[in-house]
Amino acid sequence: MNITISPTLLLLVSLLLLPAAAAGSVDSMTLIAKGDVHYMGFIKVYDAHLYAPEAKDQGRILSPEVSKCLLLKYDVGLKPNDFVKGANMVLERQHPPERLERLKTHVDALHSAYRPVDKGDSYTLCYDADTGLTTLNLNAEQLVAIQSEEFSEAYFGIWLSPHKPLSSALQKQLVDSSAGPSRDGESR
Repeated sequence: MNITISPTLLLLVSLLLLPAAAAGSVDSMTLIAKGDVHYMGFIKVYDAHLYAPEAKDQGRILSPEVSKCLLLKYDVGLKPNDFVKGANMVLERQHPPERLERLKTHVDALHSAYRPVDKGDSYTLCYDADTGLTTLNLNAEQLVAIQSEEFSEAYFGIWLSPHKPLSSALQKQLVDSSAGPSRDGESR
């Protein structure tokens, strides 16, 4: 009797059996940059920490060949709708409608996973280049996993793309390869 196991089922089983670090986490990576985001220039919203396997990956951070994690530590409380509204705004200005339509199922899955945050909470968005899997964790609890290199590049682009990011200042702090990690959001 031959039993055929689909690649998707194999991936799901392996993710359940592997330790979290193997699926991509900040514990298995190097901090390559950090910065912060302010609302209206003076209300600190969150600190952002960008991780990759090696510092040399910083200049090509959006490549599907580079594993990465973006850790956001919140200084204020936010509702899921705040995340969705902000993400959609940036995605719409960065991508043509036909690309957004291709990504819609994945974007909707991630957006439906968002939970409210309070001061001190952390969201971690990680991409594992070996599996093509993007995960979203809230305070180390995995909320969703999405299998798509194209989705990863687009969603991480909200913060990391040089093309109309959420915050140009934060994008420069995280991706400017001419300097090491900034301290407390200092400009470089």
